[in-house]
Amino acid sequence: MNERFEGIVLFQRKHREHDALVKIFTKDYGTKMFFVRGLQKPNHHLTSQLIPLTVNHYIGNINEEGLSFLKEANTIEIHREIQTDYMKQAYSSYVTQLVDAAINDNTPDQALYEMLKKALELINSDVSYEAITISMEIKLLRYFGFDIHFDRCRICGTTVQPFDFSMKFQGVLCQKHFHEDPFRMHIAPKAMFIASRLDLASLHQINSIQVSQVTIQELRRLMDEIYKEFVGINLKSKSYLNNLDTLSASMKDVIRKRYKSD
Repeated sequence: MNERFEGIVLFQRKHREHDALVKIFTKDYGTKMFFVRGLQKPNHHLTSQLIPLTVNHYIGNINEEGLSFLKEANTIEIHREIQTDYMKQAYSSYVTQLVDAAINDNTPDQALYEMLKKALELINSDVSYEAITISMEIKLLRYFGFDIHFDRCRICGTTVQPFDFSMKFQGVLCQKHFHEDPFRMHIAPKAMFIASRLDLASLHQINSIQVSQVTIQELRRLMDEIYKEFVGINLKSKSYLNNLDTLSASMKDVIRKRYKSD
């Protein structure tokens, strides 16, 4: 039976000589893997609607187990800035891979679907893709089983800052309890304040939060350690982002110009 549904393309993978497997986060059915015959051939009628990081309407056969199949599609959002800016594409790919890792296949989650859809929309715009990514990392921790609240002390529950993060207590410590963990992370107070705001704010509110590059680096240090210590996943897109950080500003500019000219 053919179904109509909306979905975000997570990735596609070549299968045999001309076919492909495409993973789509569907709004109503969760993440599903689709077999698309002949997608690697020129002028396939679904090529534009199966580009990773795009949002589309589909008609197809949804199977509870195994592969599903597509027949027709219409584009909702192509996200042209993401497709033409290598930095935006790198961050978007990481966010979508993180979402894919956070949920089980075939498990509907419309709230997470809408959150990812909004994240891609904002990254495609002029909102800081770094701030959006960090916000998604914070919100996705709960999907990985870690209910960390960045706006209150793990020990006493106070919301009075400054805060620091403790791996030992798996959460935030207020100044009165810094002594409880001599190995706390010593994250800059400004970064901890922004982390608490990103934790509580919806993605719609992110553009009102001003974050300096220095604070972004502190937040990335915080989230990298949390994911390394507690979540323990190794995503290729994250390694790529780390490699991009080692490039000089001039080299990044050269890559961006070449990317846009392709």
